[in-house]
Amino acid sequence: MNEYASLIIFDTDGTLIDTRRAVIDAVADGLATTYRHFELPVPALDRERIALAMGLPSGAFFRTAFAPDTVPAEMHDRFASEFELRSTRAEVAALRGGGSQLYPEAEATLAALRERGHVLALFSNATEPYFRTVVQAHRLERWFSRTLSLEYAVRNRLARHKTGMVRHLARGFAAVAVVGDRIHDMEAGRAIGAQTVGCRYGFGDPSELELAHWVIDCLAELPQLPIAALPPATSPTSRREVGRG
Repeated sequence: MNEYASLIIFDTDGTLIDTRRAVIDAVADGLATTYRHFELPVPALDRERIALAMGLPSGAFFRTAFAPDTVPAEMHDRFASEFELRSTRAEVAALRGGGSQLYPEAEATLAALRERGHVLALFSNATEPYFRTVVQAHRLERWFSRTLSLEYAVRNRLARHKTGMVRHLARGFAAVAVVGDRIHDMEAGRAIGAQTVGCRYGFGDPSELELAHWVIDCLAELPQLPIAALPPATSPTSRREVGRG
């Protein structure tokens, strides 16, 4: 065990990178072509529905991002699979075209954490091609020594959900923190006894961060937290907010 090493695990979309423009437009495009592929009428595409589904595991995302009453029930599984394929292709193209951005102060924050001796890991509910494109587009290997997508984890029997992913990434570390914007991130961190940091600027509703030990309004606040020195996780009552009186 790395008894003196601390690991900080970051969620990707909505935590480290703003992919809303790339993802929502690409998913909407993939959805429209999927309706046409199955010779179904293309309804008005609900971008808000797509936005609300962001952060869900990829399988759930592609079953939630379209209105179920627009597709015959017996076609739902086939439709979702085709939708995922077409959407992922469009998302990868958008990412390669510069359709996503690191959140403000991300580079400086990651560099500061590395300089303090933290090991950084990155995880995502997304498909492996999408996740790898994000890593490559932003050269995230500069800071992250461990990266893991849910699709890769499931395929290689490393984990079946975010909690399992966090447990896998955290193996061997004495102190662990999880940084994310959705309730799944907070639950995953809590499940293994890690400290949790909720990002209010991300995709999730503020109510999803009730389990967070700490809540931040921007990444620049993260180095202010004594993450490695915090006591073991206990209950949500220990939650504090940075930058607020």
